[in-house]
Amino acid sequence: MIQKLSLALLLLGFALIASAEPLPVEYFFKNYEFSQVSLSPDGKHLAAIAPVGKSRNLVVIDRTTMKPLAVTSLTKRDVSSYQWASNSRLLFYVEEDGNESLALNAVNIDGSKPRVLTKASRGIQLIPRYTRMVDRLKEDDRHVLVASNERKAQFPDLYRMDIYNGRKKRLTSNPGNITAWGMDWDHKVRVATRQIVAKDKSDATAELLYRETEDAPWKVLARSKLGEEGTGYAGFTPDNQSLYIVSAVGRDRLATYLLNPATGKKELLFGHDEVDVGGPSFSPRDHRALAIGYVTDKPQIHYLDKKFGEIQKALDQALPDTVNRITSLTDDEKTAVVIATSDKTPGTYYLLETEPKLKLTYLAQVAERIKPEQMADMKPISYKARDGLLIHGYLTLPKDRNKNLPLIVHPHGGPYGPRDNWGWNPEVQFLANRGYAVLQMNFRGSGGYGNKFQVGAWKQWGLQMQDDISDAVKWAIKEGIADPGRVCIYGASYGGYATMAGLTMTPELYKCGIDYVGVVDLDMLEEWDTRHDREGGITAWFHRAIGNPDDPADAERMKKTSPVNLLARLEDPLFIIHGRRDPRVEIKQAEELMNKLDDLGKPYIKLIKKKEGHGFRREENKLELYRMMDEFLKKNL
Repeated sequence: MIQKLSLALLLLGFALIASAEPLPVEYFFKNYEFSQVSLSPDGKHLAAIAPVGKSRNLVVIDRTTMKPLAVTSLTKRDVSSYQWASNSRLLFYVEEDGNESLALNAVNIDGSKPRVLTKASRGIQLIPRYTRMVDRLKEDDRHVLVASNERKAQFPDLYRMDIYNGRKKRLTSNPGNITAWGMDWDHKVRVATRQIVAKDKSDATAELLYRETEDAPWKVLARSKLGEEGTGYAGFTPDNQSLYIVSAVGRDRLATYLLNPATGKKELLFGHDEVDVGGPSFSPRDHRALAIGYVTDKPQIHYLDKKFGEIQKALDQALPDTVNRITSLTDDEKTAVVIATSDKTPGTYYLLETEPKLKLTYLAQVAERIKPEQMADMKPISYKARDGLLIHGYLTLPKDRNKNLPLIVHPHGGPYGPRDNWGWNPEVQFLANRGYAVLQMNFRGSGGYGNKFQVGAWKQWGLQMQDDISDAVKWAIKEGIADPGRVCIYGASYGGYATMAGLTMTPELYKCGIDYVGVVDLDMLEEWDTRHDREGGITAWFHRAIGNPDDPADAERMKKTSPVNLLARLEDPLFIIHGRRDPRVEIKQAEELMNKLDDLGKPYIKLIKKKEGHGFRREENKLELYRMMDEFLKKNL
């Protein structure tokens, strides 16, 4: 029986910010009032990341008083994320100026005994050094289990770490080919993923390994080569006897299975015919599998557990206009944090009590200044590419306008694996608020649509992948949505590559472009990635998925599809954005682009930040970026 939820308002007292049309840049891009809200394991405290001064800091709230206390006081960097290490102590991560290396810190819930446990590395590396918690050790309030790649970048070891002084004892040494470890509920290492690279680095094999005990020999449960449907570990059953796995073998789309490793018997628990699904979430109380998430046009969830399936139905009845998800759950399952989000709001946090009856209490909005009624609808769309392949995407139109609009084409980064999703996107809403239609497309190669959809786009940079983006523009023009004389392309990372490819390969489609931390030279990208690859796995993947400069056919294709070699065709206004500490697309990409533009006498504007990386993180830099983008688009569209 579905219980009705009672709603009690419990405001934390943050002032509303008045807004006018068009809404200021700060409305969309100032730091959120609250993010990553979660409960302590015993439910007595809440923690969140909130702006304190000019930085995002860690805040703890005692549930008896509901008074927030800032337990960190960073001024030049931000807390990027955190974890509960015990009921009284938190671990938090701080990035080193854009290079994606994270310092691991700890602090008590009253702000006492702060400690740097591991420092961030200062260099710029493709695979940054890290130490992160992988198991809280409920029975031990002084120690946690961590994975750390301090010895070998691609192959982490496991350690038992003292959360008060940072001392570590190595529990499992990586032999030099294990990319991930899996533990049962008794903290025993019984699963691993092994990478085996061909001697000539032309191929690589991933193996899922299992052992009955930590003293038993490993056996191979599944094996796949580059490009083949793979199998991954997702967790143990409560009795530690069977495994949850996700696999696309024999079906193309990832599905969740229950596997008995002793007999090899595999039982399908949940799969979807059109999209991949993830592994299950688990109860912190008794480790039973609760639910499986996946994304069609919008986020979906399939419940394996009847109790939480009923709770979800009640949540959706109480909050019918949002996607409602439990993001934090106490060890006894009696209290949870729920976030309610949509395409028009970054979310509202609620406290959910599950016993003796369901009760939902308002906590706080992620950004109280953002009013859903002022935001635009993000609508799922689909269109056929020129070869007949169905491409899915999203169209966001400015309020009360739907025809002959200036259009921003906004391809996502990655490109292999990520995809665009329905939901809150401050960039999209900012652009729609300025009167632009925004078109996002999950071009071939995007994640979530199966192995063939992704692998079929290997070596298609600037070719079929770019055609899918061009075909989206033509679709929007044919539908009467876009004014063909007012189309701009804007993307980050691979989206930046797609921007430059669009401006140089199909200049007739666009009036301007914005290249944010984008790739322009595929040879330079290959050199950067392989330079940081001692083991060969990255090299094997890159040469199979993007190209091998030592292969004449690949070399010629990479030359012809590198926008830096096509700049003579560029006639449109260009805005270049990059961080000097970018570990993924090195600053040399932007420097080479600007040098060649200078040689050709072609104008551009730029925003290069010394202490930013693969995307700007500091609030003042983000505000500067979007103010410049606002002016650039006003001038050119």
